[in-house]
Amino acid sequence: IIVQASGLILLTSDGRLPNSALRGKYKQPKVYRVMVDKPITDEHIDQLRKGIVITTLAQRSGPNERKAKPLTAKTKPCKVERLKPKQQQQQQHNNNNTNNSQLNGNVVQMTLVEGRNRQIRKMMAALDYTVVKLHRIQFMGITLDPLQRPGDWKYVSSKELEMLQNVIQQAENDTHNDDDNYDEYDETS
Repeated sequence: IIVQASGLILLTSDGRLPNSALRGKYKQPKVYRVMVDKPITDEHIDQLRKGIVITTLAQRSGPNERKAKPLTAKTKPCKVERLKPKQQQQQQHNNNNTNNSQLNGNVVQMTLVEGRNRQIRKMMAALDYTVVKLHRIQFMGITLDPLQRPGDWKYVSSKELEMLQNVIQQAENDTHNDDDNYDEYDETS
């Protein structure tokens, strides 16, 4: 099945941002609207919140390692909220191509700080659901507002830019503090 994936993408030429926002202890939240093929039970929503064991391919560790290795582990806890019919109708309005017959309790909003490859699809598959539509609606507090259609874009606002710079600065300060701690050890002794 081909999953319709859409939503927010942040484009930047500042390589510090992905390193600051997606790695380490300062990982920033990503919010998705997820539509699956059938209604999601309350028990499964609770399991999603607590974490699901999935297998993903670990990133390559360097240029000499050619093949990514499978990693089987439980996902980190995440926020999962079942969308009420009115919220589902709003999603339909925002995504114009959602069929009314699909709006029967099978749409949730998930907030993740982890970013494993195809994580949401694999979490849902582990509970016997198929993701039909996946839409990123927020990243680091930046939303799609006021964008209306696929392909629309905007510059980040001065407030959003300041927030992005703060994330970078916080991660860099932490990295520099870690480097300073190494000075405490004398390698010559």
